[in-house]
Amino acid sequence: MRSNITSDDTERRAESLLKACLSDENLNADTVLRQGDDLGKLHFNYNREVLGHLLGRLREAVALLSHDRVLALIEELDNLSIDVSLIGQVKAGKTALANALIGKPEMLPSDVNPWTSVVTSVHINTPKPAGKAAVFNFFTTQEWLNMVEVGGTLGETASRSGFDDEMDEMHVQIREMQQRTELRLGHNFALLMGGKHSFVGFSSEMLRKYVCLGDEGNGTLPDGRYADVTKSADIYIDSASYRVPTIIHDTPGVNDPFLMRETITLDSLTETDICVLVLSAQQSFSTVDVALLRTIRSMKKSSIVFFVNRIDELDNPTEQIPEIDNFIRDVLRAEELSPDIPIIFGSAAWAEMAVFGMSDSIGAASIDCLADLATKRLADQQGVDSAANPIGTLSHTMSKTSDLSGLFELRKLVEEKSISDIAFPHMSGITRRSLDIARTSKVFLQQVDETNWVTPPSFDMDAAIARLEIMQDEVTRSVAAETEAASNAMINKMSNAYQAFYDREQAALELQLSNTKSADGWTPQIESLRRSLIATYSDFGRETPPRVDAILADAVQQVQSLYNSALGNSVQLITVEPLETHSLKNPACLMRTMPLDITSNWLRGWLSKRAKRPSYIRKLRQLVAAEQRQTLEEIQTANVADFMSENNMLIDGFFEEHIHGLRTIAMLNDQQKRDEALQALGMEEKIKLRITKLTEIIAELTTTLDRLGLATAIAGENASREKAS
Repeated sequence: MRSNITSDDTERRAESLLKACLSDENLNADTVLRQGDDLGKLHFNYNREVLGHLLGRLREAVALLSHDRVLALIEELDNLSIDVSLIGQVKAGKTALANALIGKPEMLPSDVNPWTSVVTSVHINTPKPAGKAAVFNFFTTQEWLNMVEVGGTLGETASRSGFDDEMDEMHVQIREMQQRTELRLGHNFALLMGGKHSFVGFSSEMLRKYVCLGDEGNGTLPDGRYADVTKSADIYIDSASYRVPTIIHDTPGVNDPFLMRETITLDSLTETDICVLVLSAQQSFSTVDVALLRTIRSMKKSSIVFFVNRIDELDNPTEQIPEIDNFIRDVLRAEELSPDIPIIFGSAAWAEMAVFGMSDSIGAASIDCLADLATKRLADQQGVDSAANPIGTLSHTMSKTSDLSGLFELRKLVEEKSISDIAFPHMSGITRRSLDIARTSKVFLQQVDETNWVTPPSFDMDAAIARLEIMQDEVTRSVAAETEAASNAMINKMSNAYQAFYDREQAALELQLSNTKSADGWTPQIESLRRSLIATYSDFGRETPPRVDAILADAVQQVQSLYNSALGNSVQLITVEPLETHSLKNPACLMRTMPLDITSNWLRGWLSKRAKRPSYIRKLRQLVAAEQRQTLEEIQTANVADFMSENNMLIDGFFEEHIHGLRTIAMLNDQQKRDEALQALGMEEKIKLRITKLTEIIAELTTTLDRLGLATAIAGENASREKAS
């Protein structure tokens, strides 16, 4: 039942509710993640500051040979941040939720049209580029031409498949957008292509010009003036609420398949650390939402959070929330995804109340719903501890009496994953590599300090250096061959999946036509194809890096052997740091809407217009072949090629460093060259002082690594305890 209340009653009631059912209770900034204070804000900041200070000291103490490696680690630590992406269909209240998460009321415009949607990235507590607080990048001329002339991904497939009528209709829509854009921008249009606008400050009104489509105003610059040509928007703010530097990506929609917009949105997900899928409680898992599942299918379970928004619009949240939760988990099972993904129920409207206070946009009906839900929870949950159940489980959701907006729980989950799953392990990796550099430099300096030290007479330094140069080529070729063989096997398996899909759909379509003389009841099983493709890519991503690592590990051993021989010691005096390949990026082309998703509808329409049907097999074959060619080409160029390129850079840097190392050792064989080498290495007469400093740094780095390991272990224990409960 809904009561009639005045605006004054509403405001007083809202203020009272803010102190109770919308409070963050034990999830506030002072107590969140406080187990032993090993995961709290002060602990994270303390370790980052200590590690940064140690790297600065290490940079001054190491031999010049390792100077660049330390600088790279300093830069890596400075740029440590967590990428959080919010995805969801239009009208799910995603942007309002993003504003509450960010803590800035109405900062991001919430009326973004999907035709002109722009990925807006809010960088929180990260370095600002040249002191700028807002940077807007525009499409290049080639990217724009690909949209307006080809029609993007869908246009390429339609053209290859012979859908001329549909291509004409698509081009009419695109030309309208092009004419509107060029008319709005005039002579500035050409000047903007490939460029950017940057500002030291920003406002919501400014953002609208770049990410929202609008009409010309009364003598003022309109909303959306640059929206059609804006590729990305980057905003930089500071906030005391975030423990780890965080980048929140607001992705207004992924339902724009034939323009580049969806590709850009999904490119932001290929390297995301945490993905929040926002659903509407009144329409949880519509057709669009089920399609959105493809965007998370290739992500790790631990990186995904669901937020069911707008529970304030439900007639009976107490009864409907369990039904929605069960329904979502059933859909996850049906889609072969983990049903244990955290699901938080809440309201962006209530979240805005919790963070910003009462506003005119909060209606009496929403306040009434909040009051009803809070009253029932308080009555039903006397003496029940919701904290005993993990956040994101139905038992926790139904037993909590505070934070009914879900905002602070979402913040806590994001924070937990940010610190324990990403930041601490990353910092531990930096610390380990710092220790390797420090220990190697210390041993090297100790060896140089031996006044009579020379390489053994039998050791041919020139031959050793030549051997490293040959080895560099051999390792590069071996890694390329291993990657290419694995890639070819993956492509062959994917090709077989496409062939099986074609055979199955041809048979299904023939049966449908023979039974009903119409293709209206034919629905191609595209998700089955997608699952097969993603599973194949996942196998490639899981199996290939270890094979490459084995090649690199053998190279490390050979380089280590050369150092040992050059130093004339059976004891390992210089430790060669192990190499590890990078992980493959998530396949954006398998996450987005496939052209088959759209063009299968075109095919049904195309068939209904033809009395003679023998040619439909050819048309279906063309459609599947076009999709296959485009997808496999993108996987090879955007994923496999990037993986190989990163490995080549890793290999080149490794061998260049150690070739330089052997050449430096060679300089130490006579006094004159030795003096030159000492100066070149930045040692001169300070070797013993550097050794002392490195000994101290090694001890402090070891302590830091132990502390980070303890914090990570505690996080793992807490996560396991929550899961078990």
